[in-house]
Amino acid sequence: MRWKAGIAAAIGISVAGLTISITTSVDVDVTITPKSVRQGWAGPAAVRAARPLVAGMPKFRIVGAAQDNQRANVRLWDYVKAINNGQHLPNTAQQVGDCVSWGAKNAVDYLQCVQIARGPPVSAFHPSFAPYFYGVSRVLIGNGRISGDGSVGAWAAEGARRFGVLPADHAGVPEYDGRVARKWGRSGPPDEFVQFAQQFPVQTVAPVRSAADVRDAVCNGYPVTIASDWGGRMQPREVDGRLVNERRGTWNHQMCIIGYDGQTGSEPYYYVLNSWGAAAHGTPPDDAPPGGFWIREKDVEYIVAQGDSFAFSAFAGFPSQELDFRIIGDQ
Repeated sequence: MRWKAGIAAAIGISVAGLTISITTSVDVDVTITPKSVRQGWAGPAAVRAARPLVAGMPKFRIVGAAQDNQRANVRLWDYVKAINNGQHLPNTAQQVGDCVSWGAKNAVDYLQCVQIARGPPVSAFHPSFAPYFYGVSRVLIGNGRISGDGSVGAWAAEGARRFGVLPADHAGVPEYDGRVARKWGRSGPPDEFVQFAQQFPVQTVAPVRSAADVRDAVCNGYPVTIASDWGGRMQPREVDGRLVNERRGTWNHQMCIIGYDGQTGSEPYYYVLNSWGAAAHGTPPDDAPPGGFWIREKDVEYIVAQGDSFAFSAFAGFPSQELDFRIIGDQ
């Protein structure tokens, strides 16, 4: 079966035969999102309202050669570093309650990097613009039902599929600013940007229902957005050579899972990338991207049980992809 390549082949100019590198700045952003605007998930009532939309999505299923991923160790940022001179993507602190859009942005950006690094090289990386997902999710999918800050993971996922991805470096796209996010969240993105972005859709989004679904998605190169009321520590503890967070309080918030490790320690870990800035959770003692933390499987089960977590694919469906890190070299 042939799989139709999505955003990785669509965004950018063909540069087959050349070495690919990301063109964005990798300067570390040391600012941290203020506590008053760290959240932005609309919550259970909005998730219930989105159920008919989610019911129309395909079921998550890896198609192809079966893999036992329980003991896998997959870090999608290895693909980022492979095409970015060994550097992580920058972690920009959200300025308003637009976390749902940042979870979607991170899923799209890591999805691009995996597909570009796996090759053959067909595209340059173009970072996606978070306020576009915010405006599309709230206005074009959510029909303006939220008046304050906030959105729904399902709306953002479906928005990326139906209305595509707006590159942040496209002509006329402003710099990220919370005021831009709120403006687009009220009125929707400008029509000319919607028309352009629709050329670059995420091919498939599907709800994930279990930690095993999340594990299998990540282990095949598919990032997962997670929206829930799970809250953790701002300063996670170091366990097994990594920052490990645990459930504490409530964050009505969306983040993105981009790593899985079933090899180290007595239980699996999942890496969660947050959008509160590179310095928000301390310095990772491992090679993980700044601004995130690892969580345990029981925490992932708690999160996905709330019904607003989604895997993103650059293909028609979720074909099995053996992520052999030997193809990207040592970083």
